[in-house]
Amino acid sequence: MIKFFRKIRFDLLEKNKTGKYLKYAIGEIILVVIGILIALSINNWNENRKQKLTEINILNGIKNDILKDSIDINHNIKSFKTLIENDSIIIDHLVNNKKSNPQINSRLLTNFSYGELVIILHHSYFDKAKQKGLSIISNSTLRDSISRLYEFHYKLLEQVEQETEMFKVYDKIISDKLVGAFEINDKGNLSLNDEFYDKLLLDDNFTYLLNMHKNSTSVKYKAFYNPVLKSALTIVDAIDIELMKLKK
Repeated sequence: MIKFFRKIRFDLLEKNKTGKYLKYAIGEIILVVIGILIALSINNWNENRKQKLTEINILNGIKNDILKDSIDINHNIKSFKTLIENDSIIIDHLVNNKKSNPQINSRLLTNFSYGELVIILHHSYFDKAKQKGLSIISNSTLRDSISRLYEFHYKLLEQVEQETEMFKVYDKIISDKLVGAFEINDKGNLSLNDEFYDKLLLDDNFTYLLNMHKNSTSVKYKAFYNPVLKSALTIVDAIDIELMKLKK
């Protein structure tokens, strides 16, 4: 009988030891799991932080590129407006048979000597974003707006500048028409030859060409340049708002 009770007591002790070991093992497993979860959480935090810093860098870069483009686009718009104003004044002088004067001299010379306007747009940071995947820009609305600016508006503007001859033909014809119109005066400056101006007064075709040049230039900046500038500046404002959120 004594042996029997001793055996029961031994079994109970063994069970208690096993239970303690199981509790200890479970506790160790829980601690390991908690450690892994903490490590994963820290790693995810670091990755999110790195991604956010990358996004901030790209958005800052795109913003600066767009601002550079806006300066160039705005410069060309001002130039177009100058050409249109010149055309209007020259046409008024020719249609109303006004005499040659320093103003018309300056306007004709400006239009004659105006070089071809070009636009060089900056794509480096947008290309960088595409290489990383445009999803690096977390705000989907902003991402779509930026993509449309570069993939549609910019490409269309570059095509107009590089490939569309309709906006160049009148520049060349008018320049060719004005060859020989200017001479060097006593002060060493270029001035309009009076005899040449008298011929222009009788040249209805030249007046027609000026009208066409004026209209095509107006279409160019109103239909292409203005929308691009408006879109670009709107996106710059949107990027500023997004950067403020990301930097919080």
